[in-house]
Amino acid sequence: MAEGKNRQGLTVQFTRLLVGAAAGCILLFLVLRGVLVCCIGYYDRNSDFRQRETARRIQGFQDYVTQEHLSTTDTDQISAWARQQDYTLLELYRNQVLVYSSFAPNRDDIGHEGRITPFYDWMPRATITFADGALQVLLYYDPVQAWARWGTLVILAACIGLFMAVFLLGCRRIVRYICLLSQEVQGMENGDLSRPVTVQGSDELTALASCLDSMRLTLDQQRQQEAETSARVKSLITQMSHDLRTPLTTLLLYTEIVASGKYQTQAQLSAYLAKIDAKARQIKQMSDHLFEYALVTRDTVVTLDEPAPFSQIFEEPLAEWAEQLEQHGFICRLELGEEDVSLRVHRAYIRRIFDNITSNILKYADPACPVTVCDLRREGQAGLAFTNVPLQPDAGGAESTKVGLVSIQTMMEKMQGTVSVDRSSSSYCIALLFPLADP
Repeated sequence: MAEGKNRQGLTVQFTRLLVGAAAGCILLFLVLRGVLVCCIGYYDRNSDFRQRETARRIQGFQDYVTQEHLSTTDTDQISAWARQQDYTLLELYRNQVLVYSSFAPNRDDIGHEGRITPFYDWMPRATITFADGALQVLLYYDPVQAWARWGTLVILAACIGLFMAVFLLGCRRIVRYICLLSQEVQGMENGDLSRPVTVQGSDELTALASCLDSMRLTLDQQRQQEAETSARVKSLITQMSHDLRTPLTTLLLYTEIVASGKYQTQAQLSAYLAKIDAKARQIKQMSDHLFEYALVTRDTVVTLDEPAPFSQIFEEPLAEWAEQLEQHGFICRLELGEEDVSLRVHRAYIRRIFDNITSNILKYADPACPVTVCDLRREGQAGLAFTNVPLQPDAGGAESTKVGLVSIQTMMEKMQGTVSVDRSSSSYCIALLFPLADP
């Protein structure tokens, strides 16, 4: 329900703004028009401006007749002038007989001889001189209505302008917020991910700003991860360069000895060839680890499998792992609990992690001591812990390049899991933990 209200936030704001501004302007229009009508009526009652305006109209009609050289029969021109005058009634009389009326200029019964039409005493009258004689004119003009009309138009225009101004001022906050979000997005586009996106209000723009801020945090996290990965790769390359230099130097030394025939017996030659083979295998193993790490790093997007029980995920890989170690003379102990939980993993990564752990145990663990696997349970996590006893430094174990551990760590991160290593002179433990999933 809250999300629905947020979706209607801008609609509600604009509707309230429109209704409020329109209601206020309509009320103001009615009040101002009422004041205008009252003021004009008061002025009309307390001044002679009606008589003055009427006299001005009569003089204007006389000027029009004189200028156009009109005669009493030019009713079309007279009607044209009357139509241009607002709120005006014009009547022409000859010897108190109505000969023309702007109210009905085309009536046939107007102007008949012997028809006497009395004057209205309350209406001003005057004599208009036409080209063919003089007529008496009665002109009724209502300046109150005329002034009220023009004043109403002015008030209406002012209220419309005020409505637009109020609406634009009401939209100013929203427009400023949009401009602010635009500036912050441009900052993100230029690489500034440290500045948070401003989140304010409770409308659709607020939801947009919240999404933009979440995207900023995600991009910042990805950039940090990329920087860490780049630093890790540089460190790994530096370390591998150093680790490769030693077996390569030894390999080249023994190859030179064999090539130049600097050996005394066939047994010595066989020993040199065995050392060459051992160093070549060591270099091959390093290259395999590098390939494994490059392959994991390249798979930037990993789709996790559907949730499955803990036992179903690890039963087969653990069986293969134990069988392979036992073939090389190791003793494996599995100490797994009975409680089953659901996990989401990438099973191809699980097998590659187990292969790395197997390879490390075969190279660095003491076959005389058992290798133990136990299940781990922590808050919201479950996994396995592999424990073995490392070879002593003088036991002839190969030097670790730690590339396998880096590959395991990368694969666990992509499965949203964690890996931890606890080493001492008497034990080596690597723990894998995965977040629990809903079954």
